[in-house]
Amino acid sequence: MATGQSSTPSFFNFLKEGVLLPSRNRSLFAAVFVVIVATTSLLLFANDLAIQPLADEVLADVKALNSTNPSSPDFSHLVQEIQDDTRDLLLAGAAYLLGAVVVGSAVRIVVLFAAVTTYSGELHTFGSLLGKARAQLKGPVLTLAFVYVVEIAYVALLTAMAALIVYLAMKGYTVMLLVVYLPLLAGIVFMVYFAFVCNLGVVVAVAEPGCHGAGAVRRAWRLARGKRRRAVVFVAVTGLLAAAFSPVHTLARACAVGNVASGLLLELVYTALMAAVELFGLCAFAAFYYECKGSSVAAATEYEKLSTQEANDA
Repeated sequence: MATGQSSTPSFFNFLKEGVLLPSRNRSLFAAVFVVIVATTSLLLFANDLAIQPLADEVLADVKALNSTNPSSPDFSHLVQEIQDDTRDLLLAGAAYLLGAVVVGSAVRIVVLFAAVTTYSGELHTFGSLLGKARAQLKGPVLTLAFVYVVEIAYVALLTAMAALIVYLAMKGYTVMLLVVYLPLLAGIVFMVYFAFVCNLGVVVAVAEPGCHGAGAVRRAWRLARGKRRRAVVFVAVTGLLAAAFSPVHTLARACAVGNVASGLLLELVYTALMAAVELFGLCAFAAFYYECKGSSVAAATEYEKLSTQEANDA
């Protein structure tokens, strides 16, 4: 627990805590795990039933269009179908994305409350945890909203730089191309760490009521200072786990064509695996926060002791 660690934790300790933390309150995290599996399953099934068929239909129409004579009546009919299907796909995709963001954000906040309270020594039932989350909901919601806005602006900036690179390449401006390419590459690399800090900011908003929005992200930036290697390790581990389990989803979709029951079973297995990765990642974030906070407190205490000793010596 956060209050019981007096020595400096090892480099990989926050990852170990991410695995072991749910064992401190098994009933709570079992309920949280079920919620993650249920919501993830709903989102995956919604994608497979509503979004993917529209995307496949648009792709099939585009392939048919490429092999159709432009002067034939079928060509104009296919063009109209592509326009209609694309419009439906964009509308359905926007609705799905909005729903996924809302549901995913709510689940993330609940899991973080479970991780933070358990790590700090509190024992909750699922019902009492929801009550605590509702009472302190404003800070995490404002922080998530701020994070989404900042990340969208960041991606928009990188997209604009990429478009500029394409334009410069078409015009043959080699020197200017290199001038813009290097900052773009640095921006893409930095985005990984920036996203890590933003996610840590949400943990701060959950663990420290009253600190939210830009203030929570600034606090997270200060806490994570000097710990970039741990951030890289976290991103690498969670990314590798997600990549290792992704073939299960591909296999599930392939099996669903010939055997719906097998496809649904594999889809459920994939959902459970990804839910475990998400739970591990958020618990590791909570442990990382408390380790960073403990290091900051220890450093401040040591500084105060040195200052007092120097004053006494003087």
